[in-house]
Amino acid sequence: MVRTLLTLLAFGATLGACQATPIVPVIASDWWQVAGDPDIGKYTTDHQQPVDFGTWQASDGTWQLWSCIRGTACGGTGRLFHGWQGPSLPATDWAPLGITMQADTSLGETKGGLQAPHVIVIDGIYHMFYGDWERICLATSADGKRFQRVLGADGELGLFTEGLGTNTRDPMVLPIDGVHHCYYTAFPDGEGAVFCRTSTDLVEWSESVRVAFGGQAGTNPWAAECPHVVYHEPSDQYVLFRTQRYGENARTSVYCSPDPLDFGIHDDRYFVGTLPVAAPEIVLHEGEWYIASLMPSLKGIMMARLEWEPAPKRGDAVLDLTDPLHRARWSLTHGHIEPRFTQSTRRPFGNPLEYFIGTAESVRGGPDDAQRGVLLSPVFEIRADRYMLYVSGGRDEEALYVALEDASTGEELFRFTGRDYNGLRPELLDTADLIGRHARVRVVDRRTDGWGHINFGGLFEAE
Repeated sequence: MVRTLLTLLAFGATLGACQATPIVPVIASDWWQVAGDPDIGKYTTDHQQPVDFGTWQASDGTWQLWSCIRGTACGGTGRLFHGWQGPSLPATDWAPLGITMQADTSLGETKGGLQAPHVIVIDGIYHMFYGDWERICLATSADGKRFQRVLGADGELGLFTEGLGTNTRDPMVLPIDGVHHCYYTAFPDGEGAVFCRTSTDLVEWSESVRVAFGGQAGTNPWAAECPHVVYHEPSDQYVLFRTQRYGENARTSVYCSPDPLDFGIHDDRYFVGTLPVAAPEIVLHEGEWYIASLMPSLKGIMMARLEWEPAPKRGDAVLDLTDPLHRARWSLTHGHIEPRFTQSTRRPFGNPLEYFIGTAESVRGGPDDAQRGVLLSPVFEIRADRYMLYVSGGRDEEALYVALEDASTGEELFRFTGRDYNGLRPELLDTADLIGRHARVRVVDRRTDGWGHINFGGLFEAE
């Protein structure tokens, strides 16, 4: 069995923001496939992909999964809904149901524009929230299988939008104390954010508020896709999953907050890490948690069990950059970087120690991406099961990175690059199988263009 921890963990900032200890999701089993690349008849293409989806239990006890299939030959923007049915969440290879919904242009829906169905049960009625490319819309069902669109009192379809051209999409609804919170994404002015509107009757909705925007996840149109919020009752905290990338390098940022309307605007105080998944949906059934996600190939949907753990805390520094004697033991093996260690405050680096390594921090006090070089740390013995290594800067796994390597053989054990973002964030290293080996840190900068730098903030034991 494989347990997947978050790959990034911002414990220091988060602990100050949440009154309770932050929790992090852990993928606690191997994945199993529940849906594949469907045959949709005359609309089938070689490049179609099952993407954003919803999963729920119908009135007859079966499990339903509807996915937006993009890249089809249905016309317009090429999207429609296809369904699958399974006997249980742990079952594999659910039975395909065929096309379950297409855009109705007579009601104003964009041709081929259906996106991201999400279903919850309210007062015994199944409510499906979905996007039609420009608006958040609603359909209902008595049995959770056959849905009818809901029109407003004016005969129009659609609950709300962030405006034409903003691609308002990916809704999900979480009831909190009798108030329905609808989370969704859109990109007004080309900047993607997670929005929320609230309603007590599903007819009148509040004005929108941005609940997550910017920070390490960025602000591009796809920086806040497929927002999914769950309430973790034991810790009394809300957890937001926010996707940035699909495919082989899938990435979803995770946030933990005591406030369902605040997961951080232009800051990462609630950011707790990332998971290598895309468009996740979290399901709680009979006391068991599950996570469903797009397959890395984007040719199906997979599922795994999910668990929650308290976020590890930063322990003692292994490489104490505040100690001048320690700093003197680092060696520059290639290039020119001056100074090697900095106390720079020109950006909110979030460094956990007074000093850090920043390969663009020049003696003149400003940035200089023309500096290049390779720095090696003193050798140390791996004695802990887990460590936290702080890194940021430019994104380039080949030319900009911080690595942990075996000091005797030179074998690279871990490598981390930046994310075109200067806020130092910790990577969690599972070193249980490496205890007793001697290691060192290598900091590599081989680029001179924009974002041609890497930052290293220290290595710590993880408690």
